Amino acid sequence: TTVAPATTTVGPVTTVAGPESTTPWPTGPCHTATSADADCYAAVTWIMKEGYFAHMDWYPGLKTYSPFEAFQAKVHADDPAKCPQPCKPPPQQCKNAVAGDACYQAVTWAKNDAIYANPTWFPELQAGVSSREEFQAHLHLQNASLCPLPCMPKYAKYSKPSLLSADVRAIKGISYGPSPFKKTGVLLTDDDFMSEITGDLWADYGRQDLKVISDIGANAMRMYGNDPNHTKRTFLDAALEKGIDIIAGISDYPYIQGPDPCMRNDWNCYEQVYESYLLNLQHGFTLTGNTTYHPALKALILINEPDLKVHPRTKTCRAVASAFDAVLQAEKDAGVTGNPIAFTATFSFAMFDQRGPALGQMIDFYKCIKNPEEAPTSYTPKNDLLAAYKTRWVNSFNTANPAPSVKQLFLDKYGASFWTDEIKKPVFIGEYHSTHVPVKADMKEIVDATLSEKYPFFLGMSFFEFTTRYDKGGTEETFGMFNYGDCALSLMNYSSKVYNVWALAPKVDPNEKTETIHEAVRAAYGGATDPALRSTPCVSPTVET
Repeated sequence: TTVAPATTTVGPVTTVAGPESTTPWPTGPCHTATSADADCYAAVTWIMKEGYFAHMDWYPGLKTYSPFEAFQAKVHADDPAKCPQPCKPPPQQCKNAVAGDACYQAVTWAKNDAIYANPTWFPELQAGVSSREEFQAHLHLQNASLCPLPCMPKYAKYSKPSLLSADVRAIKGISYGPSPFKKTGVLLTDDDFMSEITGDLWADYGRQDLKVISDIGANAMRMYGNDPNHTKRTFLDAALEKGIDIIAGISDYPYIQGPDPCMRNDWNCYEQVYESYLLNLQHGFTLTGNTTYHPALKALILINEPDLKVHPRTKTCRAVASAFDAVLQAEKDAGVTGNPIAFTATFSFAMFDQRGPALGQMIDFYKCIKNPEEAPTSYTPKNDLLAAYKTRWVNSFNTANPAPSVKQLFLDKYGASFWTDEIKKPVFIGEYHSTHVPVKADMKEIVDATLSEKYPFFLGMSFFEFTTRYDKGGTEETFGMFNYGDCALSLMNYSSKVYNVWALAPKVDPNEKTETIHEAVRAAYGGATDPALRSTPCVSPTVET
């Protein structure tokens, strides 16, 4: 099938040793077929162009990015008289397509359109799951003049959630919900900024937010909106390439916003969350095959600030426990076992009793999860929630308090409840930014506390937030590392609306007017590079509605 012109300009060339292979390459006589070896060459190229896609089960171990020699080795194994033993392939050159070139356009068409219309054309790929590189490898095998061999990412494999491992790295995060609006009173129709179409914001071809975040020294992003109908694979691959871990969340949709939210079901959220999360697992949270989590995804926030969201508050544990049960069952039904992620519910810093802000809510949930069947939770789970809590759960909370207050009110008390002989449960801050003190000194103090001898359970924090939320207005506009400038870098057609992608502009710390907020965060996180903010070219902006 012809999908685009055969001419293409691609990205930087990389030489790689070649894909991992179980092929026993010979140390003695060998010969790699050429077009002069008519029968052998024809047999190998037939497999590569047609046979492999028609009968994949005949060629175990072979991939679309396997070298010619691997396919020849298969022919030799089946019929030594037809093909000699091939020689070990030399290191291969790989190049990934770049936005705007013919190969990139062909990959986009194949990934977003063709596989849905004609899935049999792509027997080794999965709609909504397979990566751009996997699609490029497919097109390369069919037409090497259109698409070069892609550089395949290497994915780590592990059996314990990274946030619960002994070698966990400190979280130096950025809370990321970059609403594109510059004014209030407008409607954001979809706030899932992990979807591929929002690459105009975060991708290297767009505003380059991921690069900016990496340059600041951050190693994690806390996400918000999550439309399970959008694939997250391209975003997660891009984050992995930048060394950024992702803490995703389930949005408010299944809880309070959808057509049948669980708030109307007395806060039993199992069905709504199960349906939503199963789609997440099928749309990029897992790698091709759906049995292994994408290694960039490290944690999932089941619900944000349930202690303020659930009414009556006595039903908080029912909401969280049923959601926890739902994601565990979705994993089980989908067969997801590899690269397990951590789960959490991010509590507010509200104080409901003398046990302390956020801490009291965490203690209540731990007590509840031991016996969720008891009133007032009265929930019968399908899974062993206590066992999963011990192996998969981390605690988290949001706060706008400065570092000394967080230490006094929370960190100094936390260990007595959650870092004991009975249980050791780490904790992180999902949103951190006190707008009443200078950012630089405050961030240094809280970062210094991370994984310290005094607070070995404290994983770190996510600075709140990346850009100013003009659309929320009021005090919300005091948060954010960057404002928006006057240059619209591009127009983003997303969820039936057209948005401006505004250039980033440094934001001055109101409590230390000689400092910009992003530079203060960079100083705390140890970013080695002053981020270069893209400022040109500009397009004519659309009217925000």
